[in-house]
Amino acid sequence: MRFKKYQNKVKNSKMFGKWYGRAVVSEVVTTDQLADEIQRNASVKKSDVKAVLCELSEVMNQKLIQGGRVVLDGIGAFKIAISTTGADTEKEFTANNIKSIRIAFQPETRVVDNHRIKSMLNGIHIREQDKYGSEAEEQENED
Repeated sequence: MRFKKYQNKVKNSKMFGKWYGRAVVSEVVTTDQLADEIQRNASVKKSDVKAVLCELSEVMNQKLIQGGRVVLDGIGAFKIAISTTGADTEKEFTANNIKSIRIAFQPETRVVDNHRIKSMLNGIHIREQDKYGSEAEEQENED
């Protein structure tokens, strides 16, 4: 994994001028590319892999909107989370207080030598990006 350094340039921020690191996205991998790679590593055709991945998306959607928590072994758990505004009393709090709905992801972790390790980060090595791109590329990587 590579990172880039950036400086906080928000004038009214308490952290103005401080330097931080941001993970660099080196590529975007599509379902089609995942299916190709899984096909090479398993005894399943690409079309079968894509069908399963598409169905997984649909089933996860249904389980999440029904209030479920979806756990994928070796990956992690997904659930719906909300952000709300406060109300002075319980009676005043309604669905109108919900500002946003999102999907929360909790990576699978395991304990090794009293340290929690996220399964999807097993074997990661971190270094600074060799060459920084344009500001437009950096903004694209943030999204």
